[in-house]
Amino acid sequence: MFSSQLSEQSKILLRADNLTIRFGGLVAVANFSLTVPSNQIVGLIGPNGAGKTTVFNLMTGVYAPNVGSVFLEDVELTARGAHVISRAGVARTFQNIRLFAGMSVLDNVLAALSWQRRGTNLASLLALPTIKTREYEMMQHALEMLSFVGLADYADWEATSLPYGLQRKLEIARALMTRPRVLLLDEPAAGMNPTEKDELAGLVREIVRQHGLGVLLIEHDMKFVMNLCAQLTVLDHGEVIAVGTPAEIQKNPKVIEAYLGADSAQVSGADGSSPGGAQR
Repeated sequence: MFSSQLSEQSKILLRADNLTIRFGGLVAVANFSLTVPSNQIVGLIGPNGAGKTTVFNLMTGVYAPNVGSVFLEDVELTARGAHVISRAGVARTFQNIRLFAGMSVLDNVLAALSWQRRGTNLASLLALPTIKTREYEMMQHALEMLSFVGLADYADWEATSLPYGLQRKLEIARALMTRPRVLLLDEPAAGMNPTEKDELAGLVREIVRQHGLGVLLIEHDMKFVMNLCAQLTVLDHGEVIAVGTPAEIQKNPKVIEAYLGADSAQVSGADGSSPGGAQR
C-alpha cells in the first residue's frame, strides 16, 4: 500500500532545526528543533497556546519561519508550500476535523489525490487508457486505505454523517492516501471516548509497524501519549523546556510545573504497552 519499506534500523526522516517565527512583536516559536525517525512515534506536548500547532504549520509549509530549516531526510522543505511538502512525503491531520461535507467517505479519501487525477482535457475527454488505468489504481488504493482504518463498510456514507471517532479515522485514511513517509497528527484523540482512543492507538502502532513511517503527534491526553510515544518534546511559551522518554518527562520538574502538575506520577504506561515504535 505504501512505497516506503520497513527497515531494520530507524533513520531520521523529518528534521526541524532552530525554527523561529514571529507574528508582529510576538515570538510564537523560538529555536525549535526536533527529529522524527522512521519506525517511531514521537510526541509534542505542552499547555494550550504553547505553540504546538504553529510548529506543525511551520513543518508543513503553512507558515514560513523567520529563522530555521525543515528537512525531509536530505531535502530542504523550508517554506516550500503545503502542497509541495505534502507531495514530498509529509502528511498531516488537523485539530479541527476538515472533511468535505456533502461528499462520500470514498470521495473524501480520493480528494487527497485530486492533483494526480488531472490529465489533459483531451485525454480526459477521450477517456484514454492511461487515464482510465490511473483512475482505477487510485480507486483501489482508496478502498485499501478505508479497509486499513476499518471504514470499508462506510465507503458510500456521507462523510460528516459518520460518528465522531470514525471521522477521525477518515482523516487519517485521507492523509495516508499520499503514501507519506512522515505522518503528523494534531490531537487525533480529541473528543474520543476511552474505547475509541484504544482503537486509535492500535491503528497508529499498526501504521508504523506495517509501513515504517515516522509519526509525530500533538495530544493533551497524557495517558494516550505516555503509552504510545518513544520520545516527547515539551513546549512552553514557544520554547522547548524538555526532551526525553515518557518516564523522564513525567519526572522533569520544569514539565511538572509548567504542564503536568503534581499528579503526573499517576500518568504512565502502566497498562504494559511498549511506547513508541512498531513493537507493542
